[in-house]
Amino acid sequence: MRPGLACLIFSKDRPLQLFTLLHTYFESVKNPVPVTVIFDASNKEYETAYFEVAQLFSGHSVDVSFVKEEDSFRETLIRELDKIEVEALFFLVDDIIFIRPLDLSFVKELDPQRHVLSLRHSPHLRRSYTGNASVLPPAFSEVVGSQELLSFKWFEREYEWSDPWSVDGQFLSMAEVRVMTRISNFKAPNSYEVALKAFNDFALNRDGYCFKESKILNLPINRVQNEIPNFSGSVSCAYLLQQWNLGMMIDTQMFAHHTPISPHEEHLIQFKRRP
Repeated sequence: MRPGLACLIFSKDRPLQLFTLLHTYFESVKNPVPVTVIFDASNKEYETAYFEVAQLFSGHSVDVSFVKEEDSFRETLIRELDKIEVEALFFLVDDIIFIRPLDLSFVKELDPQRHVLSLRHSPHLRRSYTGNASVLPPAFSEVVGSQELLSFKWFEREYEWSDPWSVDGQFLSMAEVRVMTRISNFKAPNSYEVALKAFNDFALNRDGYCFKESKILNLPINRVQNEIPNFSGSVSCAYLLQQWNLGMMIDTQMFAHHTPISPHEEHLIQFKRRP
């Protein structure tokens, strides 16, 4: 494997949310890396919308590949991981947005087997939405040679602070992810993330890295899976598909100066016409 970084996104029945994620990715990220989207569609209407999203991002200088889930999510994921030839990757899910500028050029200097960098953590986090609990952040120290990065100890606090293998924007070792995926049983992204937690011991001696402000935010406005009864809002995918067909996207301008206190936050969403 060669030095470098790749991004892999999971999406199901959320073409409008996926478009918004990709739009904020290319709007906010300097030196972006190639993206692969593994998507599943419940019917032809969602599938058509995904093809439209793919077409809209087909002209970027950085490759964005769309792969429809085949056979099973697990088999599709294994096949796509086997195609990645770089040493590190980060996962995203389709209800995430980028809210702060980010330059990915520094990533080649990080060793994901020594440090786990998270795009969602920051010293401002005070709550776990998914855990429905307040939680103080751990102690931080400056990272030598960086003006932006802070270091912390995984497992010093609960909930997201004890989740080094999250699929929500954390930089992981490609070699490790490939092996862990092959020896784990799961059916969908949620059970995949649960399966990865079984390997927490491997990260006990790894530092967590984060920025002084969260770079991404998860907007849990709906739920598309039944594996785990996560908290979420009640904006239906069908309604969002209607908005997509009207040429709309989520208006993320309100988050330009917003400081998240949880990695996941419910907000009243607004729409704007997509470019």
